Amino acid sequence: MKHRAPLIALSVLVIWLATSLVRVENQRYALLIGMCRDAATGLTDITCITNVQTRLSWIWHLMYGMGIL
Repeated sequence: MKHRAPLIALSVLVIWLATSLVRVENQRYALLIGMCRDAATGLTDITCITNVQTRLSWIWHLMYGMGIL
């Protein structure tokens, strides 16, 4: 069981980093294309940035974030 602990810890770390990368790439792309810009003020709406879905699936965000696509 002791030899599996580092593997489990590493797996949890990779999953956590992948979900963080997906979230950040989604927000980056929304800012890049101006999806959450307020028309009246020209400022970025923070609640929109945290809730917007810019691509069809999380896998696309992961692939763009890793530089595969």
